[in-house]
Amino acid sequence: MPVEKNTPAYVLIPNRGQLRVRGADSAKFLQGLISNDIHKLETEPALYAALLSAQGKFLHDFIITRDDEGYSLDCEGGERTHDLLKRLSLYKLRADVTLTAEPEIPIYVIFGQPGISDPRHPALGVRTLQKPDLPALPFSEWDTIRIRLAIADGSRDAEIGKSTLEELNMAATAVSFDKGCYVGQELTARMEHRGLAKRHLVALGLNMPYPAFGEELMLNSRPIGTMRSVCGSVGLALLRDDALELLRETHDQSPLYLLG
Repeated sequence: MPVEKNTPAYVLIPNRGQLRVRGADSAKFLQGLISNDIHKLETEPALYAALLSAQGKFLHDFIITRDDEGYSLDCEGGERTHDLLKRLSLYKLRADVTLTAEPEIPIYVIFGQPGISDPRHPALGVRTLQKPDLPALPFSEWDTIRIRLAIADGSRDAEIGKSTLEELNMAATAVSFDKGCYVGQELTARMEHRGLAKRHLVALGLNMPYPAFGEELMLNSRPIGTMRSVCGSVGLALLRDDALELLRETHDQSPLYLLG
């Protein structure tokens, strides 16, 4: 059933899991690993962060919330949840920390009602584990908003162990540049302060057969980047910065064109 514009509604986000961090050393444990400052949760309801390799490359991203028992990480589901658990467990050592994972949980996003907003952008709605008593919208409604904002969605847009937070547009929301050391901190800081990233995720309109993840994109017989996630007629692509001038000359009838 169609939903009237501005009427509160919800979207079920597929393929989500949850990892719980409990114990006296939970905050210290996470602070030494994740890209953002866990202490922000003393004043903020949710925190966006990433786990990186020692070389500063993307492994996982997640949204963290705090409760009386510790912390919960809203992460990618299935095998990706298990992989996150395995990687965090490697750093546990003798810390007073307990890690448990649930690889399949329902995450709902509500539009038009107050609550804990997605820390990446308020337009992505309010996240909850409780199914709302509201009309449902298809996932494509949320995914289209995300893509138009050029916001990455984990491994749908990142190459595991290869992508940097800067090229994924995550540095502004997933990183604290004054929190001190964490895994992968050196490269992340260097890329930010020296402007080393030469490619970035860009939102595109598509008037062509939808390219697959990693497929090379051409414009005027020139390679300009590679495709990432697609939803309907919009998608994210990892493009060379010097290709943007070419794309600014296109229009909405071109096979590829800039959104916004």
